[in-house]
Amino acid sequence: MNDALLTQSLLLVLASALAVGLFAAWGAPAVMGYLVAGVAIGPHALDLIAAGDETRFLAELGLVFLMFMVGLEFSPSTLLAARYDVLLAGGLQVGATMAAVAAPLWVFGLDPRLCVLLGGAVAMSSTAIAAKQLAEQGELSTHHGRGAISILLFQDLATIPLLVLLDSWSRQDSVAPLDLLRHLGLAALALVAAAMISRPVVRALFAGVVKSRSSDLFLLAALLAALGAAYLVHLAGLALPVGAFIAGMVIGESDFRHRVEDDIRPFRDVLVGLFFITIGMSLDPSLILEHPGVILAWAAVFLVGKPIVVLAVCTLLGRPFATSLRMAVILGHGGEFGLLLLTLAMAAGLMPVAIGQPVLIALALTMGLAPLLIQRNAMFARFSERWRARMTAGETELRAKAAGLDRHILLCGCGRVGRLVATALEAAKLPHILIESDHARFKEAQRLGHNVVHGDAGHHRILSAAGITSVRLVIVTFDHRPIVERIVAFARGQNPTVACIVSTNDDRGVEDFVEAGASVVFPENLAAGLGLADQTLLLSGLTQEEAGRVVTAMRAELSPELRDRVGI
Repeated sequence: MNDALLTQSLLLVLASALAVGLFAAWGAPAVMGYLVAGVAIGPHALDLIAAGDETRFLAELGLVFLMFMVGLEFSPSTLLAARYDVLLAGGLQVGATMAAVAAPLWVFGLDPRLCVLLGGAVAMSSTAIAAKQLAEQGELSTHHGRGAISILLFQDLATIPLLVLLDSWSRQDSVAPLDLLRHLGLAALALVAAAMISRPVVRALFAGVVKSRSSDLFLLAALLAALGAAYLVHLAGLALPVGAFIAGMVIGESDFRHRVEDDIRPFRDVLVGLFFITIGMSLDPSLILEHPGVILAWAAVFLVGKPIVVLAVCTLLGRPFATSLRMAVILGHGGEFGLLLLTLAMAAGLMPVAIGQPVLIALALTMGLAPLLIQRNAMFARFSERWRARMTAGETELRAKAAGLDRHILLCGCGRVGRLVATALEAAKLPHILIESDHARFKEAQRLGHNVVHGDAGHHRILSAAGITSVRLVIVTFDHRPIVERIVAFARGQNPTVACIVSTNDDRGVEDFVEAGASVVFPENLAAGLGLADQTLLLSGLTQEEAGRVVTAMRAELSPELRDRVGI
């Protein structure tokens, strides 16, 4: 007996059992347990096992069975019947996410092949984690549950062309469009051939096996179908998992699907677990300390950027905002096929480890957070609904206030400076509308007796509700530069004659406000000094006119590019 191999097998099983059991107790997915087990026994931690040819071969078999099981879930007729939810929504989500990730990377000079693979890895979410968590919460049959599962199905399907591209690129040093088209065309022909030719053959084969009443023979026939199809497709120049997917898809159309699924599942679970252990063995935890910024940035891409894309796609397709938001939260994490693409790309030497490792670690971390986020998808929806209700209430109140006003003043922001301006407007009995988005400042302004409306002036509909087309003056007293520029630009676009005053903390970048359309920019750091200088000159005997000339000259000298545009 090979004692070394026995010892390695025992360590693999022991580490997996401990890690999976621990994560199961925490309610975390088993995938995370396998990854952690791989990290623990791998070369970057305890260094108990080195990934050898035997381990890698078994891991590849796990990948074959994983794609075989995915194929069992696909039915061309079902996909066509659900083309809106699966093909359209899923296609837009995968395409938009890949484009959003790949385009900036390509602009920064990254190899186009890496851009596509990184975009594909980000686009994928975990079907296993999402489906299990939604089922436990009783949300699989809800609108957001069905919508999320539909997109997940397309993500799984989209893995096939990405694997074909990866396999093709790993054999050459540069992108060859004709060769890629040949590989993709070959995969498409294989799918068509499987649907048209293999179906009756497979059905006849399994029908004969069933008649034998031998469960062992049935299991061997299922294994032969998965491994045989993978081998035949490999001989044709395609990746092994593509063939396994085709075999699974053909059997999935037959009456034997559920029995094959039950018989193959134990092999799949063990070998796929081994596959994720080998991925964990390749992870270097020290990179978390060496490159925390890069890992956090990629984690933000998964947890923030990707949900934004999902939200935009679902909203574009006419889904209610709350449903779209819940789907975005459910899909806002990485998935097993993302791990697969990154690992295979690094193993093939296509993706440098320095690029792939941080993405791999970030992806694994987001998978660990996925159950927690999915559990709280309703909370995000409730928060969104409350926010939208407040926005709607504020918008309604603004329309009511603006209905009886004309040539009024719109004051955006009710902080320390805004409250002083509001007090002056009230004392002068000038008609005005006061808007504040921060709830604490809003309540403080109300406590002091100001007639303020809660709303975000950065939204065009809030400005429109406040009568932006008829105001004579817009005053902005907060210093959030992108929002301030947007308010000023929109105000001048809707009302070209309106004057705009902007108050800023300092004089850095105030020329941007002028370019946006500000009539006067009021830097607070200059205002205090110039105001003090003005009073000093007056108390020293200069007239108001003389003091004004001196202060004006000082102001122009401090900011010559903003002459006559800067307030004191």
